[in-house]
Amino acid sequence: MEVGRMLEIVSDTPHETERIGSLAGEMLKNGDVVALSGELGTGKTTLIKGIAQGIGFDSGEVVSPSFTFINEYDGPLPLFHIDLYRLENEKELYEIGYEEYMQGDGVVVIEWADKVPHAVPEESLWITLRYLDAERREIIVTARGARYEKIIEHLRKKLYT
Repeated sequence: MEVGRMLEIVSDTPHETERIGSLAGEMLKNGDVVALSGELGTGKTTLIKGIAQGIGFDSGEVVSPSFTFINEYDGPLPLFHIDLYRLENEKELYEIGYEEYMQGDGVVVIEWADKVPHAVPEESLWITLRYLDAERREIIVTARGARYEKIIEHLRKKLYT
């Protein structure tokens, strides 16, 4: 664990990963952007299910947008789940209306954000998932902006006190 702008968390199970997402989701507000990176199978979609739950959705509603780039979940605080795994070039970003989502109403969560890091707003919450072993994951949460530091403090408080 580090103080301030970064928090390192070890998740022992997918359930814990979902809970971490839920705790972060509780703090998200209209206009927030969460950028996710990590190898295939590290739990990005599981984390997003938790984020959705924290916002107020049923986590069972959330699926990875396998054949589209974006899944939209309508609720009191809309959730836009953008999956860039199949992104072939940056031009496709603009064809799907990516910029409009960045300026729209709701929370935007971007899987595979590391494919186009310069397209993620300067102020955002970056979460990187890494394998530790078959079940355990290291989750590194980095705040880019004071707004997101509050989310890290919330996570630290809920997970470690």
